[in-house]
Amino acid sequence: MKRTLEVLAVTLILTAVAFAQRGGPNPANAVNALKEALNLSDAQLETINALNQTRRERAQAIFNDIEQKRQILNNLLDAASTDVTAVGNAAIALRASENRLKAEQTWHLAELKKLLTGEQQTKLDELIASRSAFLGPLGLGGRGAFGPGPRGRGPRL
Repeated sequence: MKRTLEVLAVTLILTAVAFAQRGGPNPANAVNALKEALNLSDAQLETINALNQTRRERAQAIFNDIEQKRQILNNLLDAASTDVTAVGNAAIALRASENRLKAEQTWHLAELKKLLTGEQQTKLDELIASRSAFLGPLGLGGRGAFGPGPRGRGPRL
């Protein structure tokens, strides 16, 4: 169950950022669909919108760090003479940043659930388990074109 939540949380942020970068479906429409599905109050909706904004800002900083570290690793791998120690260190640094993203995603899902009633949390879990399509733009594990990137890690940017 914990692993499933981690995967869903990862999908949450990756999908939202990917949609934002690629001009995908409007997250505001997805929030409205979530409002209807969970019967959210206006106060809950306002707080969730603020939480999502915070998540986007925090995740973007991590994505920028991941992209920079990925570029460094790729440059080292493409070099004519590869320093295996430098490649190893670059790979470790990249993995550490990816792990920061996973922690961020777990935090976001936990914070979101704190804003919901018990009944709403149960319904959200059901929606996540069914991979409801409107959850994708919110980064909550919905169906869509975005999944694990190369070698099953990270977004396809």
